[in-house]
Amino acid sequence: MTIRKTQDGLKRNKKPQNSSFVKKNYVTLHAKHGQQSEEDFMREENKRIAKNTLIVYARLVITTFLGLLSSRFVLAALGASDYGLYNVVGATVIMFSFITSALYNTTTRFINYEQGKADGNVNRIFNISLCIHICFALVALLILESIGVYYIDNYLNVEAGKEADAMFVFQVSTTVTCLSLISVPYNSLFIVHEDFRTIAIFDIVGAIAKFVLILALSLYGGNLLRFYALSMALVTALTSVSYYLLACKKWPSITDFNLIKDKGKYREILIYNNYSLLSAAALLFRNQGSNMVINYFFGTVINAAYAISYSVQNYITTFVGNFDIASAPQITQNVSRGDMDRTVFLASATCRICILLTLLLLFPIYCELPFLLHLWLGDSMPDYTVTLCKCTLLVALVSATSGGITQLIRGTGKLKWFTIQFTVLYVLALLISIGLYKVGFPPSTVILAYFIADAISRLNQILLLHQYLKFDIRSFVQKSYLRPLGVFICGVMYVLTSELVNIDNILWHITNFTAALLFMALSIYYVGLYKEERGVITSHIKHYFTH
Repeated sequence: MTIRKTQDGLKRNKKPQNSSFVKKNYVTLHAKHGQQSEEDFMREENKRIAKNTLIVYARLVITTFLGLLSSRFVLAALGASDYGLYNVVGATVIMFSFITSALYNTTTRFINYEQGKADGNVNRIFNISLCIHICFALVALLILESIGVYYIDNYLNVEAGKEADAMFVFQVSTTVTCLSLISVPYNSLFIVHEDFRTIAIFDIVGAIAKFVLILALSLYGGNLLRFYALSMALVTALTSVSYYLLACKKWPSITDFNLIKDKGKYREILIYNNYSLLSAAALLFRNQGSNMVINYFFGTVINAAYAISYSVQNYITTFVGNFDIASAPQITQNVSRGDMDRTVFLASATCRICILLTLLLLFPIYCELPFLLHLWLGDSMPDYTVTLCKCTLLVALVSATSGGITQLIRGTGKLKWFTIQFTVLYVLALLISIGLYKVGFPPSTVILAYFIADAISRLNQILLLHQYLKFDIRSFVQKSYLRPLGVFICGVMYVLTSELVNIDNILWHITNFTAALLFMALSIYYVGLYKEERGVITSHIKHYFTH
């Protein structure tokens, strides 16, 4: 058996290479770590995931805070009309963001996979990906400058005298979209090399720059809409250029351009990307389709309530998804090495932590949801908002059960049936919801339908992964879901107990929310974590307070 065959275990063999073979070739696969033992190496990998997670969450907190403040100042400066115009025109271009997202996932996966090989040629994969991105950028430019311009000129409903402003915003957005598409391979290198610190710095600096420029709107005496559009585009463009320059400096051997002529590899990446596009399109269909159906049956007020509930769900899934992102490089690289034991361990641990993080937020929010929504929205909160938000919290929970699994699927490269099954389930969920609405079911029906679709999809994903990777389903389920189930039961008991207290004042609501948060944190610590993990956390806390 050759080393080459070992590295392409998943691709060339029916059964992936097990970790015993990897251990025999440990020095070959990890020569860059010198005489470091396997145990030490694994410990370093785990520490790196934890460090990257902290960096990612620090970035998330800062950028979210600045984003919320920015929205308020932009609306005040531009006014409802210009702010609406910017978002409508921008939405025409944002429709292409699902292409960018799919390409990003594809590029990161293939570079990651090549990076995990002992003799992998990352420069080759990088250049193939770069050529594909340039082609997609040219196609996007052609479509936007033909169909997009035609739509702006003939169908966009804008105030008289604002047509030129609309076209200006559109052209600026188009330019940035194409530039962003081309820069994706360079951005991906920072994920592959787990350089989350640089990513965090770029995102935070970009958010601060945008916030400063938004504050400058009040001082600018010219066309505020054009100034805002150009400012946001300039920050995005400078960020893309910065990624390009720094990537070329840090990894010159990878970014050195060579025109690769390998039809087989181009075809492999494009096929993978087509399924990534289908996945992104299914999510777009799910979100926009639900909005349109709710609007048809219930009107704009329920649309507003749905939008708020979706925002709540999105904040939770973004918070949880960042941990999933931090573990992605190591999952994919271990797949390429053929180390299935380590891969499945990382996937199950990631899945468990993602669920625990969701539970940490879900129950405190659920306990005080009406109070929190009123605090956020005031008296203008639309009807049915609380009910829809409760339903989306359930969707966020079942979504968290995909943590680690999604990265494992991408790592294997076998996207076909994973993508097809959940696309079909999403379409069926929407069609069934339409039928139920016609006979009088409530607005929450479509959300609950997607909850069931996600649950069925997760079961299908685990069964398909077992078919491809031959791992122990019972062991995976126990390691991923058993301890979170115990924490979930603790949370339900707290909710039922707190509902027995019939007090309605601010002090009680704040106290109840804080108590729920502490209770869930303790439940996660003692029920959700293993003894070794509790020991690591305790030692870090002791070290922090004694030094």
